[in-house]
Amino acid sequence: MKKQKYMTWHSYFMSVALLSSFRSKDNKTQNGACIVDPNNKVIGIGYNGLPAGCDDNDPQYWQDQDDSDLTHSKHTYVVHAEKNAIYNCMLHNMTGAKLYTTQFPCNTCAQAIIQVGIKEVVYLRKKQHDSHLLINQAVDKMFKAAGVKSMAYAELGVSDSSFIEQLIATGENSFN
Repeated sequence: MKKQKYMTWHSYFMSVALLSSFRSKDNKTQNGACIVDPNNKVIGIGYNGLPAGCDDNDPQYWQDQDDSDLTHSKHTYVVHAEKNAIYNCMLHNMTGAKLYTTQFPCNTCAQAIIQVGIKEVVYLRKKQHDSHLLINQAVDKMFKAAGVKSMAYAELGVSDSSFIEQLIATGENSFN
């Protein structure tokens, strides 16, 4: 007899994104992403971090005090989780794929998502402070025009969402 209670696909893929975020060395924000094809096969994962070959121990890469000096801002150097997931699965056809990500994509990640043919984005959280409100609007506009559906994980109504909440707490207690 089949087991009656098991993890939903949405929770499984969001778990993979969350677990990937635990690899991030960013001391402020840890994000992860997981790309699945239309057959629910994982084809790419990624987390926010430095490009290959850059020394994680170089403190200049991780500075976060002043974005006006681009050479001393982590935002100049860190590759977003969504882009790393895309880069990590470039050998796969991503047309019609779904991306699970811990944070709603920024505008440049949205451009990459659209360009490789991903058609659905499921996100865990969405930044709502002033500067991100306009970015979110721009992303929503691009997604709508390109036929990319985006939805919050919380809006999916999955039966096992408490697992994701426990996984978030585990990460916060273990890796922060």
